Amino acid sequence: MNQENLPKAKITLDEVINQSFKYWKATLSFQFVVTVLYFGIIFISGFQLVQYYFGDKLYIFTPELLQDPIKFNLKIRELLATENGSYFQIVLSLLKASLFPLFIGLFRVYTLIDEGKKPNLSEVLDGYKGSNFFKLWGYAIFWNVIFSFGMSFFFIPGVLWVFLTVFVGPLLYFTPMRMLEAINISAKVAWANWKIVLPCAIIAFLFSYSGFILFFVGFLFTYPFWNAIIYTLFKKFFSIKFV
Repeated sequence: MNQENLPKAKITLDEVINQSFKYWKATLSFQFVVTVLYFGIIFISGFQLVQYYFGDKLYIFTPELLQDPIKFNLKIRELLATENGSYFQIVLSLLKASLFPLFIGLFRVYTLIDEGKKPNLSEVLDGYKGSNFFKLWGYAIFWNVIFSFGMSFFFIPGVLWVFLTVFVGPLLYFTPMRMLEAINISAKVAWANWKIVLPCAIIAFLFSYSGFILFFVGFLFTYPFWNAIIYTLFKKFFSIKFV
């Protein structure tokens, strides 16, 4: 993709938010399925991993310890610092990365809506088809490593990493780009258009996590709002042929 083809058109914040909400409202059932699958698999698998790696050490979490947040966090850090703790974090990271294509599948749903077609639930698994999974899984692993490293330095590098890679997911999905090329292009476009991308990212973050207010259940519907924001911005800033 040539440099001159990166920005597609000027766009306003209101335009992005309004269009994103249209995608969000039109795909509530798909978003519910995606978030239930994602957090359900994480919760069930995470519980099994905890039992496998820390089963004989869980006795330390007494009622008294659970009531003391400081001591509780200290014990968690001590466990994670062990050899089993390292294995646990690695396996959990690989598991989370393997679920990243679930959210990418929502992009397929949005494209079908744009084409006036009726998507079905199987479309959310499009990120797992063919080579899509390996590209997205590999990127998710790499992204999580850099993000974790960045967040350890007063969180600012981690936040910057999120901002600069905002378009990598759709670039990998909709184009034949390799990871490093996609990261480079995403960073250039996000940086050049930070006045619109940054406010959209903040709004997406606030709305995505606002579901916690509604007894947590609302979170299952609001969490994927990120994807609608990214897709709307992506369509405006990139001239590509959608699949």
